[in-house]
Amino acid sequence: MKMKTFITCLMIIILPICIYSADKIAYVLNSLSETVSKINITTGAVTSNIVTIGSDVFSYPNQIVVRDSLAYVIASGTDELQIINLKTETTVNYINTGAFSNPYWMAFYDSQYVYVTLMLKNKVAKIDILSGLIVDEIATGVSPAGIAIYDHKAFVVCSGYDFDTYTFNPSVLAIYDLSDNSLIEALDVGLNAQYAAVDNFGNIHVVATGNYYDINGEVYIINGDSYEIINNFPLGGSPGLINIGPDNVAYIAAAGWSYSGFIFSYNTLTGQIYHNASNPIEIDMNCMAAVPFQDSTIFSASFSTDYINIIDSAGNNQANYAVGDGPVHLDFNYIPGDANGDFDVNILDVVYIINWKYKGGPQTITARWRADVNADLSYNILDVVYLINFKYKGGPGPKIGATWLY
Repeated sequence: MKMKTFITCLMIIILPICIYSADKIAYVLNSLSETVSKINITTGAVTSNIVTIGSDVFSYPNQIVVRDSLAYVIASGTDELQIINLKTETTVNYINTGAFSNPYWMAFYDSQYVYVTLMLKNKVAKIDILSGLIVDEIATGVSPAGIAIYDHKAFVVCSGYDFDTYTFNPSVLAIYDLSDNSLIEALDVGLNAQYAAVDNFGNIHVVATGNYYDINGEVYIINGDSYEIINNFPLGGSPGLINIGPDNVAYIAAAGWSYSGFIFSYNTLTGQIYHNASNPIEIDMNCMAAVPFQDSTIFSASFSTDYINIIDSAGNNQANYAVGDGPVHLDFNYIPGDANGDFDVNILDVVYIINWKYKGGPQTITARWRADVNADLSYNILDVVYLINFKYKGGPGPKIGATWLY
């Protein structure tokens, strides 16, 4: 049967629309209270401190990543990767990364392996989350902080900070081939670079914070395939954590202590700066994270006021939520197989994939990787067949795909 005929047959099948839905939830990581809170975006209800972070006090959590019904949290102080069941809101495992390793940031490769930077060991740990074991360690540059994965490669931001002398040294973006953990390239990326993000075109964006005094922040954009620096521009101030939204805009939390917190933003494709140190988006004091949702609203975490503030891309306030003490990061839930991003899995997702892949229809950028429902690192008719088998023939459920897939 020809592909066109097969697709047409799929489109005209009359099937009941079975719904497998969920409310939209933001999970907030609170550093000072060492807890996770949740915001039901659908209803507006906030539940504070649903889970305690760390197997002991002084866990100093940094990052939370949600994958289907589990959340993964980096706890630097207790040297742990904590795994939380979001359905029962209980901890199911602590994976220890070694004494005084100071795990800092993580990036998932697939449903089995996650890579975690170990800042004080100058290494990246490859962790098998199914067995709970560290299966490999990769030697890096000095003080690895942020990490991003794209096309079977790890992009590790080595900040260069010397904890013995308390000095800032030049930062390096170290690029590793994950098939054998070999170093492909090492690029100079300014002073005190800490975070990286992959855009929708396969480029890596690295934020160099500067020294918080007389050397200000800047951005480096690296082609993820050729490893060339294709753009570099100053932002001013002390920019930190970067996230990229479905509108192809990068949002960077830039702290702010006196009266307001700041968010910087720019177009990831053109490099056009919308907001920098001279005209920041002003938000609550000490903004630690600015994370775009799939509708292009931005959730900002204000460490000093204990609020999550929701704004639009222009900085207009949409909502405010009091959460736990010292929010520093957050992530959103999703449903595997929800290709169109409407928090339902049904025949509309089948239609969406067909329209996108074979009829020139739109794609939902943030949710795009969810269209790889069989987790074979590609988007094709097999994903359509897989979804139909799941919804209407008792087949296995959609798998958790690779979030770096483009």
